[in-house]
Amino acid sequence: MRPFAARLPAFLFLLLAGAVILSGRIPHRVAYDQLLYHQQAIELFARQWPTPDLTDYLSATTPAFHLALSLLVRAGLIGVMGMQWIGAGITFVMLWWLGGVAATSMKPWHAAAAVVPVGLSMYVFASGAWVLPDNLAWLGVLAMVLLALAPRFGVRELALGGIVLAALVCTRQIHAWTGGLLVASAWLSESRRPAIAAGTLMPTGLVGDVRTVLFSHLGRRCVMAAASLVACLPAMLVLVHFYGLWGGLVPPTFQYQYHMANPAGPAFVLAVFGFVAIFFGGWVLPRVLEAWRRHAGWMVAFTLAGVVLAVVPATTAGTNADYFAGRRTGLWDVAAKLPIIAQHSSTLIVALSLCGMQALGAFLASWRARPAIIVACAFLGYGLAMAAGGELWQRYAEPFALMMMVVVLGLDARHRADNAPTSTTRLGSIASAAAPAGALALAMLFAALVARDLHKPGGQRVTDPPPPSVTPSEQFPVPRRDSPWDRYMMRRPEWRKSSP
Repeated sequence: MRPFAARLPAFLFLLLAGAVILSGRIPHRVAYDQLLYHQQAIELFARQWPTPDLTDYLSATTPAFHLALSLLVRAGLIGVMGMQWIGAGITFVMLWWLGGVAATSMKPWHAAAAVVPVGLSMYVFASGAWVLPDNLAWLGVLAMVLLALAPRFGVRELALGGIVLAALVCTRQIHAWTGGLLVASAWLSESRRPAIAAGTLMPTGLVGDVRTVLFSHLGRRCVMAAASLVACLPAMLVLVHFYGLWGGLVPPTFQYQYHMANPAGPAFVLAVFGFVAIFFGGWVLPRVLEAWRRHAGWMVAFTLAGVVLAVVPATTAGTNADYFAGRRTGLWDVAAKLPIIAQHSSTLIVALSLCGMQALGAFLASWRARPAIIVACAFLGYGLAMAAGGELWQRYAEPFALMMMVVVLGLDARHRADNAPTSTTRLGSIASAAAPAGALALAMLFAALVARDLHKPGGQRVTDPPPPSVTPSEQFPVPRRDSPWDRYMMRRPEWRKSSP
């Protein structure tokens, strides 16, 4: 049994979330999302069972989360607090699983320190303590990533991956990108055959025979890739069904908001990962120094790729144009206060993107090709999905970056355990010993942000009426009535009469 200490972050989250749930309090930001949107969508579906109207409703996501809870509400089994406890249970499972992933190859207390910031991130915590669908989707993403990285990948893994992918797309359609992980892992599954696994390929990491890992045994690879496409078919049919139902990738009420691409998606995902990597520097910095010493060619290539991703798209922040382009909240708010290069690039986003690419590249360059390619596909796939959605909000990128940092650290520790030990410098030894301190510092920062969110003006009780659908901000001191909630109510006046 894996060390129990690595699972303590899950219990810490449950304790804190339980206290918040029992208090009945909800911060203004979360009240806006829950009370105006997700909770009302659940209540509407509960009234409509057994034929809920999915042509338009008060959520930009596919409806699996809302339908499941609405069925329990319709049966009289849960109320609002019951919904909150279900969200807390989902998050507990996700953190428990992450702790187990880290504990397979990291020291138990190091694993626990790496997982704590995930549960205390204000975005993960909010979805676990209140009625938001995010963490159910992140649990599905974690399952897809780990399935793609499984030591053995065959028909069973393909079948399970197809089921998880279909459920994930039914919950949050943006995560259809994880189907690419299934295809990539199926193509690379031939690399797990005994001759390759024994080290005839990639004995020194990514600098080994990548061509052979990608293109040997083409016939068998094509068969597995074709099988993976069949496994992805149910999820794709779900996506096609909702596209036809809505006339787009989101319900009609939200189509004016999610209507444009934003090429800064990959750069922002890397920037958030770079921000996390700074606090995880005790684990990351020795790998970066070692990678530049042993795999300089790959590090140069990763650096150039990072420069292209960070500099080519616009990454400015702080203006009305940036706001409507989806570059707002989190790091964007900080970037708005710092210098801009040529009215095109944020110094903060560029710097953090390069930091994230250095951290990610250092791990990838030292691994065997298979896990390196799959992890690279995960970052690229989600970055492109973010770009397609257009809204580059911190809440979309931060959970992914934190979760992938734990997965990456676990993979790296396993790689080093499976291969001949490398020499450790004095700096590396000191950094490794102090590594948990940096992760715990990030956890404390996140805890402070959660506490600030709870005590911000505008907080209320979950049982209070919803907040105004549009509130003043620095960009819009006199708000217009153009929120999705207002648009939905204009389209559905009969629902307005019965809503709070």
